[in-house]
Amino acid sequence: MEGKLKNRKLNLPPSPAKLPFIGNLHQLGSMPHISFRGLAKKYGPIIFLQLGEIPTVVISSVRLAKEVLKTHDLVLSSRPQLFSAKHLFYGCTDVAFAPYGAYWRNIRKICILELLSSKRVQSYSFVREEEVARLVHRIAESYPGTANLSKMIGLYANDVLCRVALGRDFSGGGGEYDRHGFQKMLDDFQALLGGFSLGDYFPSMEFVHSLTGMKSKLQRTFRQFDQFFDEVITEHQNSKGGKEEKKDLVDVLLDIQRAGSSEMPLTMDNIKAVILDMFAAGTDTTFITLDWTMTELIMSPKVMEKAQAEVRSVVGDRRVVQESDLPRLHYMKAVIKEIFRLHPAAPVLVPRESLEDIIIDGYNIPAKTRIYVNDIDNTEAFGISMHRTVPLHVVAKPHFT
Repeated sequence: MEGKLKNRKLNLPPSPAKLPFIGNLHQLGSMPHISFRGLAKKYGPIIFLQLGEIPTVVISSVRLAKEVLKTHDLVLSSRPQLFSAKHLFYGCTDVAFAPYGAYWRNIRKICILELLSSKRVQSYSFVREEEVARLVHRIAESYPGTANLSKMIGLYANDVLCRVALGRDFSGGGGEYDRHGFQKMLDDFQALLGGFSLGDYFPSMEFVHSLTGMKSKLQRTFRQFDQFFDEVITEHQNSKGGKEEKKDLVDVLLDIQRAGSSEMPLTMDNIKAVILDMFAAGTDTTFITLDWTMTELIMSPKVMEKAQAEVRSVVGDRRVVQESDLPRLHYMKAVIKEIFRLHPAAPVLVPRESLEDIIIDGYNIPAKTRIYVNDIDNTEAFGISMHRTVPLHVVAKPHFT
């Protein structure tokens, strides 16, 4: 099909009027997912935008999202080479931003079978239990004063990820968390990865980032993480290793590298890129979801009361909720699903890029078109208004009964 569309006039999806040079960039505000939703209401569930030099299609319905993610998954499995990702993820050799090909298939298989398998996730249950207990203890310690839940939830999310991925405790008594400035590194990393980059929309003008200082910020943040990961990997190589159930993700990846069992040999940079992926995907997303959950529960006392009653009825005389209790917490599951729906941690999914010309919903989509799936519009299908787009920083008095 590739090339055939070039021989005739393309039937592109509906598109708002664009300006010379910048195209439709002026129609994206500081919150692109909100802008996408507004455009989808006016032009439909599939729209075509010219974002600078980049042809872009935005999908805003469940039906078309399924077509993109399942029906045409092979053609739309690749990722565009985003400027920040190239500098932070070792040339996009992680699993999230790697272009479609043999390397991506191999690293994805490792992540699914070795890092994120049910058995592996279950093996870290002791970490989750210990960190939840620490979170509850922190809240209790602040009583009868105020508790900054946002800060405490942020510590919890980072602690779990650090222990699972690196085998390190960053907010404990050792003071490693502050000594390495790890929180600032993560904040800088998330800001650079999610911020506006001129080079993403005007690849021919990437040199501008050298003038604005963005490239030097990316290189500095990359060097900090790289040096930190070098230290962590050296420690793991020099240690005798632990039992299988106690291995962290660095241990697992180093074992795979030493065994040479994967289809493509893993380099140290590959290992660092995958671990960095885990932080990118596992810290802010956890924090945002938990922060919004507590915000909504505090603002909805009746829902909070019903959730508490269910937990107490299931737990009984025990003072600790165990993971084995979760299947019986039906109302709590509904609360969490509602938070996912109302406040998705990543409203716009990581963009994809078409490998060849395809047809979606009767419209021609040329090769090298960037594809965005906008999750936020799914909430509109349920008649819910997204009246807030940034989590509240909850400061509330803890209440124990």
